[in-house]
Amino acid sequence: MSTSTLIEEPIVVKPLKSVVIVQKVAKDYKSIKKVVDKNMVKTFSKIFFIKPKPDEIECESINLIYESFLIMNMKYHLEYYQNKNYTLNVDDNVVETTIFNHSLEPVKVAEKSGSHKQIIIESKELVIHENTKQVALDRKGRLINPKNLPSAQTEPDPIKFLDSYQTNVRHIEVSIPEILKKSIEKRPANIAQIINEQIEITSQILIYTPIFEARCRNLKSHEIKIIPVSAITGKIFAL
Repeated sequence: MSTSTLIEEPIVVKPLKSVVIVQKVAKDYKSIKKVVDKNMVKTFSKIFFIKPKPDEIECESINLIYESFLIMNMKYHLEYYQNKNYTLNVDDNVVETTIFNHSLEPVKVAEKSGSHKQIIIESKELVIHENTKQVALDRKGRLINPKNLPSAQTEPDPIKFLDSYQTNVRHIEVSIPEILKKSIEKRPANIAQIINEQIEITSQILIYTPIFEARCRNLKSHEIKIIPVSAITGKIFAL
């Protein structure tokens, strides 16, 4: 019986359209500047007791950008044949066994307690595996925890709003096939032949969240760092 695995790309069934959400800005520039001023020295600190002086750090600019995140709910279906052997113990005086009109010769198996005869039945089993999964990713395709995204009011016309910003909007940079390759479950090792493999994307939500990015410079070392602050929570943005 062949043990070669038929490797093919799974069929991807996408939803009719993505849901696009643009979150509203809740914090003003002054409150964001206070957060940046408070965190500038800490951001440039190498170790907790080696840090620059406050007058050595300068905030050059603060820009509002919209960062994108993708949340997908998926159903995974895999239908395949697997090879499997079953062993049956038989009496020591048995020389042949007929099962479903197939004659099988027993083999002698040695064990510590002695030896006995058994027959090996080679089978090919049809297996169906199904699972559901949610995948949340950042713009670069890295997995994130969607619970860490801030909740906020949303813009009434997200597409029109994004079009008006254009260069300040950071869209998803990975394709759906790339995302699926990262998120799909590993296939079982004992697959003999894949009959059907399908990924259904049941929902696809694209979230754009506003972030103030402060460009800060160490005047002594000329090192530049970006401090991201959520325009919704007013806290350092990190997932």
